[in-house]
Amino acid sequence: MTDIVSEESGAMPGKTGQRAIPGTGRRTLTIARSALLLAAALVVCLGAMMAVGLQLMRGMDAVADGWRDYDLQAATKSDALSEVRGHLGLGGVIDHFREGNRTSAGDHAALDRSLALARANLAIYRDMVTPSEDEARAIAAIAAFLDAIQVQMEDPAAAIPDEAFDACRRDAVKGLAALNSHLSAQRARLTAATLNDIEDLQRLMAVGGGIIAVLVLGLAGAAVWFTRSRIVGPLGRLVEDARRLARRDLDRPFQSSDWGRGKRLGSDARHGGFRHDELGLLGRSLEDSRIALRDLFAAIEEKSRRLGESERRYAMAAAAANDGLWDWDLESGDLYLSPRLRQMLHLPADGGEPGIAALLAHVHPDDRHAVLAAIRQGEQGADGASFDVEFRVLPPDGARKDGEKDAIGWLHLHGIVAAGPDGRVARLAGSAADVSERKSYEARLVHQATHDFLTGLPNRAYLIRWLGERQAVQGTGRRDLALLFLDLDGFKVVNDSLGHAVGDRVLIATAERIAGLLEPGEFVVRLGGDEFVIAVPTGQESAIARAQALETVFQRPLCAGGMELRVGLSIGLAVDDGTSDDPDSLLRDADIALYRAKEHGKGRTVLFDASLREAILIRSRLQRDLTPSLEAGDIFLVYQPIVSLPDGRLTGFEALVRWRHPDLGLVSPAQFIPIAEETGQILPLGRHVLERAVEQLGRWRRMAGGAALTVNVNLSARQMWDERYVDDMLDYLADGRADGLKIEVTESMTVADHDQARTILERFHALGVALCMDDFGTGYSSLSHLGSLPFDVMKIDKSFVSALGSDPRQESLLRGIVELAHRIGLKVVAEGVETEEERAVLTGIGCDYAQGYLFARPLSVADAEALLSTAA
Repeated sequence: MTDIVSEESGAMPGKTGQRAIPGTGRRTLTIARSALLLAAALVVCLGAMMAVGLQLMRGMDAVADGWRDYDLQAATKSDALSEVRGHLGLGGVIDHFREGNRTSAGDHAALDRSLALARANLAIYRDMVTPSEDEARAIAAIAAFLDAIQVQMEDPAAAIPDEAFDACRRDAVKGLAALNSHLSAQRARLTAATLNDIEDLQRLMAVGGGIIAVLVLGLAGAAVWFTRSRIVGPLGRLVEDARRLARRDLDRPFQSSDWGRGKRLGSDARHGGFRHDELGLLGRSLEDSRIALRDLFAAIEEKSRRLGESERRYAMAAAAANDGLWDWDLESGDLYLSPRLRQMLHLPADGGEPGIAALLAHVHPDDRHAVLAAIRQGEQGADGASFDVEFRVLPPDGARKDGEKDAIGWLHLHGIVAAGPDGRVARLAGSAADVSERKSYEARLVHQATHDFLTGLPNRAYLIRWLGERQAVQGTGRRDLALLFLDLDGFKVVNDSLGHAVGDRVLIATAERIAGLLEPGEFVVRLGGDEFVIAVPTGQESAIARAQALETVFQRPLCAGGMELRVGLSIGLAVDDGTSDDPDSLLRDADIALYRAKEHGKGRTVLFDASLREAILIRSRLQRDLTPSLEAGDIFLVYQPIVSLPDGRLTGFEALVRWRHPDLGLVSPAQFIPIAEETGQILPLGRHVLERAVEQLGRWRRMAGGAALTVNVNLSARQMWDERYVDDMLDYLADGRADGLKIEVTESMTVADHDQARTILERFHALGVALCMDDFGTGYSSLSHLGSLPFDVMKIDKSFVSALGSDPRQESLLRGIVELAHRIGLKVVAEGVETEEERAVLTGIGCDYAQGYLFARPLSVADAEALLSTAA
């Protein structure tokens, strides 16, 4: 048998070859070696048995040879000795010789024959074996006696004396006795030797047999032990291990792993308990198989567990998501719908698998084409492609009225494509989700996106979409639509003074009042803030009538928050002339008309015409060209003088900005300043004005020899509330440039955030910049604000001055304003003085300064310098 154990390690379990004992360098007794040892032991036993047997055979042969030699020699000697004794004994030669019967020839011949026979037998005795000394002497004595007889028979004369003859005879008899004794002694010795040999052979048989028996019994016991402990027992355990392997009882180590006496640590620890022989290798293979199968089954169980958890999660997720599942085998035509999908489609739970036709019967007719298109897309798609479609679901057949097509829900169908081995689409599968809530939410979002949250009216997006849809349906040539663009007059005052909550109630009440005046087919839209638009599909006449009704109804106060508030309406009216391709153009025209209504004093309706569009185009161009003109130097300053009323002395100028457009000519500040305010261009424009005015003031003061000449510069709201702009402005003025500069701020600018306005104004005041409240009397005329802010000068608006000739009470009002200003430490400047009468009244009531056309129009730099030279 091939040796499978070597000093090299690393053989894989279950693979025939050499394998080392882990951690040792000695060889292990394998089954093959055990068999060789048993065979060697058997050979030893057989050798011992053969040795003993050969020894017994040799002993028996020796005994047999001894007796055979003895029988051959002793018999011959005995026979020869018997013949000799017979010839010499009674009736023999001696008897004949004694009887004297020697005379007859017969006797003599018989005597010779007896002597010859005696000599011959004696010679035979002597020649059988080399005689011993005793035998030689006995043979010599007998031979001598026979010779004596022979001599006496042949020559009696030569015969020896009787005494000598008797002595010779006695010697012969003694010799015969000696030879006979020798034969007896030889037999006794042979018998004794034979008995000894037999005893030796018996001992050899006993000892050798015992040894052989012990060897045989030991060999048999070793064979039985080896067979039971090394083969039968391990095989039984291996069989049990194999059965456990078949039963998948893999948690406990196999019984085979208990064969060894010790446990090893390290990388080979799991094999430390196995014998290192063929069955041990098989046991290790089974243990490796157990571990591998245990790990494999554990991995399979883990994967199964994860798969089960995944399926449970998927099922729970599908249940939580309230989704349905579907699977359509295109080859067999089988269509599977999960119970949830059946429920969503209002199909019976046990009605069998429906076909596509039955499925489509529950789809809203308007959506069936989209569903079929999605399915065709899937049938023509590639493996792994997906498709989606959303459709409405009809109510169950029993709950559906004849001809009823109202949907009761929305489904989102998602599908994926699976191709077969031939590459063709084999099945479609996917999920279906009830998206009714999402659709409802989307509808709400669409409603919220197209309707105003506060009033519930449609909003600008709704109006634009409606105008676009109308234009797409009717095309050109339509002249039956008018838009009324409404804006509330005075709403900002209400909102700022009474709060946004009251403002919201005003907007709601306005929406309700407008909606109550509309005819069928008309609708109102809130664009935002206090702007509304009414769509009148019946043309210009109806729109004008609606505008007149609105003007009338808004003459009555609105009830909001328990208060009656009066707000007016400014209306811009635009009629669709069928020439525009832009849905926004009609709305833009109405907005332009509204802008003109606001410009002309509010509370009126203006019908849009082409001239208004031209004006708005000019406005857009001014907005576009303002910054380039500022960089090109087309924007410049003029200076209107400010004089002291008591003595007519020139005290300063107000810097006013002008724009000489290269194409449009001189543009009024009333046109471009609001544009600059709206677009933020007022910031660079205001910085330009400030820097030019400060530079000019410095030159003039040097020309006047350091006289206290001043220049007023207007500060807009956009400039004032920009912190970075204010910081840069103050940094610029900090380097001695503030001397003689006055900043004019309107009263309304301080109302929105009184504390912040005071903080900003105090920063200017701390720098030495005088502050003027401009246009006093046109805003809130809040005396509390006036007293708490660091103003130095108050400028009375020209509307108060121009009213002096028409209203006798105006003089008293101006007198009160001047006295109030003086009491709180303010100087007063009257604006817009154009007549001597106005000058006289202002001087009489104590007004400090004045400016207007009476003294001078705004002057260029050269004219202003000429005036300074004259005044000096």
